[in-house]
Amino acid sequence: MRIMRRTTLTGLVCWLAAGPWLAGAGPQDPIPDDTAITMQRGNCEGGCPVYRVLIFANGDVIWQGRGRVLKLGVVLSRVEWEQVRVLIDAFQSIDYFHLENIYGFRGKGCQSSKPDMPMVMTSLVMGGISKAIAHHDGCVGEISDKLTAIENNIDKAVGTARWISGLPPAKKRK
Repeated sequence: MRIMRRTTLTGLVCWLAAGPWLAGAGPQDPIPDDTAITMQRGNCEGGCPVYRVLIFANGDVIWQGRGRVLKLGVVLSRVEWEQVRVLIDAFQSIDYFHLENIYGFRGKGCQSSKPDMPMVMTSLVMGGISKAIAHHDGCVGEISDKLTAIENNIDKAVGTARWISGLPPAKKRK
């Protein structure tokens, strides 16, 4: 009995020392309270929607429609905790905190660039660390494709289509 208690206590101490904030934290780890995901889509010559989305650790969402969208102004909404976790996992899967700051005309990582596409700014704050990336949506390259996937996943998780064009949000999978 004494050996089992010591092993359990040692395991607990190791777990507490390692903490859930380490890189590569698993999907069941808690989301740090300071977590915030932002995305801002900007102007393009073709009249793209202009809006901002802010997602907090607890699932609260703030939408700000700024131009060429159905819903101008601020809307408060919510997403499920699991959706926040999926987004964080997507950021971590591409090592977001270690990427370049710009992917586009003046940044690295573009094999080529398509004109007349919007700029998309994303940022992630988590566990006291923050990173923001400016991404020209016309940038063609491996990292650019991964950033585009994250940006599209943010739109899907929040259901921005309902505020951009009036389309209902995607139904939840069961």
